[in-house]
Amino acid sequence: MTAQETVKPFSQIDIAPTAAHILGLQLPKPDGHPIDLALAWGCKNVAIIIIDSLGYDLLRWLLPTLENMRDLSTVGQLLRISAVSNHTTPAIASILSGLLPEHHGIFDKAGAKESRILSLPEIAAMSGQSCAVIMEQNGADVYQGLIDMVYGISDRIPPQDFDREACRMTCLALLKRPRLLVSYFIGIDKSVHLGLGREGITKAALFIDCCIGEIVKTANEDTLFIICGDHPVHAGPLKRTIGPYCVAMIMALGKGAQMRI
Repeated sequence: MTAQETVKPFSQIDIAPTAAHILGLQLPKPDGHPIDLALAWGCKNVAIIIIDSLGYDLLRWLLPTLENMRDLSTVGQLLRISAVSNHTTPAIASILSGLLPEHHGIFDKAGAKESRILSLPEIAAMSGQSCAVIMEQNGADVYQGLIDMVYGISDRIPPQDFDREACRMTCLALLKRPRLLVSYFIGIDKSVHLGLGREGITKAALFIDCCIGEIVKTANEDTLFIICGDHPVHAGPLKRTIGPYCVAMIMALGKGAQMRI
């Protein structure tokens, strides 16, 4: 394994404070803290790519076959970070707010729409920065009218079609050069829940890896990429049954990796 890896204890709640520091924003009393190793890279923009079910153990198993994510982890950092929840909605809320679930109180899609907690995209938009959010339709609806670029995708379409559309929309958004971008991919998680086994998970991961390559190629050189999972695999043969429950996070500048598409 050639990835530069660190096992210092970090958490999903550290992602928003790290991005906020780079963007010159102030989060209201976050539980997390900026990750220092990303702050010295001279980044101007931030792209947060959330990959559903990208657990740390799973990425370590997949990484030899994932050329783009392996390249990024080699030139940047691969971190094992604590997962705050075993469910997508509260985990993403923590990733984008820097708050623990018991503090942001967002546990389902209805709660996300009703919450008065300000997330990183909203704070960035309020400060005049351009932002883009690409995710499934219900999640995207939370940001309608609050930020300038919102792209919702139906979760009723096949998972690979969802991820293909997420890639396309993410690249289109990056052409508009937002200061902050948040994008979401579902293929690995859907493969797990459809019972497709290791072969199905690998196929989904390879497709997402190709998407990552296209996205990084489209972004500005001074963009910090934060590629992270929302929760570990919680079903099927690759489910982790004992703690610690951690997800993978890759932090890298896009200009440092030689992408293979």
